[in-house]
Amino acid sequence: MGRMEQVWGSDCLQFNPERWLKNGRYSYTPQDLYKLPVFQAGKRVCLGKEISVVEMKCVVLAVIRRFKIQVAGLNQAPRFAPGLTAAFRGGLPVLVQEREP
Repeated sequence: MGRMEQVWGSDCLQFNPERWLKNGRYSYTPQDLYKLPVFQAGKRVCLGKEISVVEMKCVVLAVIRRFKIQVAGLNQAPRFAPGLTAAFRGGLPVLVQEREP
């Protein structure tokens, strides 16, 4: 679903964070709440959706502040494994170094 051409366009397989920018500013709003169904939508939306999104952002921020993370194998592109969620075949090797205080 995350790489479907009919949803994301012809460059669906490319890493393109600029796709969320309009006039140089972030402006992503899904057209349909069911398009990204991790927490579902409507009457059966997950009650913990909002708090889990806040918690995810806090964890990512804490990790980025404390560690420097780099992709280990820059000489080859990662291969995606087909499935319900986006995953790399064989994982994505990274180098993690603690930042200096």
